[in-house]
Parts: sequence; C-alpha cells; structure tokens
Amino acid sequence: MEKSELNIVRQRRGKGFSYCYESGRQLQDKRKLNRIRKMVIPPNWRDVHIAGDASAPLQATGIDAKGRKQYIYHDNWHKQRQQEKFSKLSDFADALPEFRQFCWRAVDTKGWSREKSLALVCLMLDHTGLRAGNKVYSQQNSTFGLTTLRRQHLEKEGKAVSLSFTGKHGKERHVDISDPKLASLVCDSAQAQGYAIFRYTGDDGRWQDVDSGDVNAFIHSRLGDEFSCKDFRTWGASRFGLLSLPDVENLYLQNQRRRWDTTFVKHIASMLGNTPSVCRQYYIHPKLISLCEEEENRQQTLMEIEGILEKNKPGNKLTSAIEQRLAQIIVS
Repeated sequence: MEKSELNIVRQRRGKGFSYCYESGRQLQDKRKLNRIRKMVIPPNWRDVHIAGDASAPLQATGIDAKGRKQYIYHDNWHKQRQQEKFSKLSDFADALPEFRQFCWRAVDTKGWSREKSLALVCLMLDHTGLRAGNKVYSQQNSTFGLTTLRRQHLEKEGKAVSLSFTGKHGKERHVDISDPKLASLVCDSAQAQGYAIFRYTGDDGRWQDVDSGDVNAFIHSRLGDEFSCKDFRTWGASRFGLLSLPDVENLYLQNQRRRWDTTFVKHIASMLGNTPSVCRQYYIHPKLISLCEEEENRQQTLMEIEGILEKNKPGNKLTSAIEQRLAQIIVS
C-alpha cells in the first residue's frame, strides 16, 4: 500500500488524540473514528498514519518507543496469513530443535542479559503455548500475556510452580510450569528489580521490561522474518492436540452423542484459553482436524500415540516423539 492511501494522520491533543486528513481537514466521521478506536493503536507510537478505507489490508503504521516501524493489518489479511502459516508450519518444526538448543545455551549463563531473558521467554512460549502479550492491551484491559506477567502472577507450592492470571477476553488462566529447570529460571527471573517477571539489564546497566516486539525481533534474528511468537502457539496447539488424543477419546466415550472433532477442538481451546471457533480456524492444523474426522485414521493414530506414551515419560523424549509424528501428519 502506498503511504498516500494511509491518508489519516494522528495528532496529539491534550491527553488524547485528534485525527485529520493529510490535507489538514479534521476527521469527523463517527464510523471512521470508532474504527480507529477499535484498532487500539498504542498511544506511545509516533508518526501514525491510518487508512481511510476500512477494507484496506494495511490499516495503520507508526513508530514505537524503540524506533521500530509497526503495522496494523485488517482481520481478513490476518486470516489469509494464518492459512499461509499452516502451510509453512513444517518449516517451523524443522527449525525448532536447533532454536531450542540455542535458547537453552543462552539461559545457562550468569546475569540477566537481553539475550538470556528473550531466550527464556521463547522457551516458555514453546512450553506453554501462551500468548506473548501486549503492554498497551494489558494496561487498557487489565489482562495479561507472557511478557506482561508480573511477580504477583507467579505461584509456588513446594516444588510446583505455576502462573495464574487473567488472560485475553477475561479468561482466568492457571498454567503449570512442569519443566523443573524452566520453573527455576522463571522464579529467578521474577526476583529481578521491578514488577515484571521477565526483565533484562541493558547496555547502560538499567533494568528493562521484555516486550513482545523484543521477542519477535529475537525470533526473526534466529529463525527468519517469516516466523513470530504466534507460530509457537500454533505449533503448541497442534502438538497438545495430538498428545491428548487418548484423553479426548475418553471424553468422547463418556457421551457418544458428542461429535468427536467438536470434543477435540474444545479440549484444545480450553488449554489455549480461546473459543473453539477461533481455535479451529487459527491454531489447529487443518490436516490434524481432517485426521480426527475420519474414524479409521483417527483410531490408527490413537493407537500410535498410546504406544508413544507407554514408551516415554513426560519430558523431552516424549515431546520429540509427538512432534515427529505431528510433522509426518502435516506434510502427508
């Protein structure tokens, strides 16, 4: 999109903002103003330009507090992008083991450098499937994602460590950190100066909060620009779905008036903190859905997963075995 099509400019006015066209004419159309408000453009962005066309793929751009250009896209663009993400999820799966190894090496260092903190967040994205979070959204809605969690959201009871917080759309979340080393690292990180769980010391020695932009930039630097925090959530949803086939089968057998695929999607949605419709459309790989809709293939895969569970205790070997089977399914 040409910048000329982003023909509405945001201007600071008192404690809020006003909007005008590049010609200088004030924007007074209530529908357009309401659309702009619903975009939730961060107030600390500068040089904000907004599309006058409500259907334009690119809806707004701006420069964030760290000098990075940011973009807001139309929902339909996101849907198209999500289908593209499914098609390249196998590439993400191929790159993930090496990225994990890099992150584990990074967290096995002293202090809390930027790289160590970002590596820890990525390992947590991989482990939990949580949203990365957004500082502005958190401030406006009192809801949280991984990077906006605060020390008060961390719970310890004996050796058990978990996160309890209000997630997007007001959903109450309780997430166990079952990996002992990750749990220990998160607890250590939470002891740093400040309120946020994930912080790092900058080049000037000052503590700074990790934000989702930092995490995405870190992922881009190691995995490429085509991948982001959301790919961890998508991969994690499908991985959890495949791993939980035996649990879903038990739920289905308790009430066979249910549809198997509906039971499956609801089970994954509960883990993600999403609605079933969003989960089906954006997070579960379509080939995994198709497999579950065909009873013969589903039963065969169910037997395979039960075999994997019998041979492997919870941990890295089990995760690796499940991911290998998932990779086979999505490329078939």
